[in-house]
Amino acid sequence: MINKQRFVFTLSMSFGMATIMSLLGNVLAKGWNAVTLTSWFIWWLPTVTIAFTYSWFVAAKITNFLVAKATKKLTSPTAVSRRAAGVRSRMMLLLMYSVMSTFGLLIGGAFQHVPFMALLWIWARSLIIAIIVRGLVVKPLSSFIVAHFFTPKQD
Repeated sequence: MINKQRFVFTLSMSFGMATIMSLLGNVLAKGWNAVTLTSWFIWWLPTVTIAFTYSWFVAAKITNFLVAKATKKLTSPTAVSRRAAGVRSRMMLLLMYSVMSTFGLLIGGAFQHVPFMALLWIWARSLIIAIIVRGLVVKPLSSFIVAHFFTPKQD
């Protein structure tokens, strides 16, 4: 992907995942009501901003380092491309999930009143939900946006 495409993909992934996951996290913690929606809306823009900033400046650098390590001994361009895509996909998911889930718990005040074992279950639940949301909604939509609006046309 060229830089413009990668930027748009990262922006749309961060926007979609932060929006959906923060809404789901609030609903699972507090139920579906006006207070939940107000709380979500207040933290929505900072959450999206932090998700994109962390993804673009930190998680991408860590992931690129790990991709270089994972593909160092490969010689076939096809094998390098496949492994790089797999490593990049899994590592971005894990890095973004762990930081953003912890951020959500932190701003929600969970560390003050939730036992450690409950936090582990919340993190596990969030990972499962993130895998589903990313795979079924956000990644296909982000890929569609990049492919149809930001890919150079060939004559």
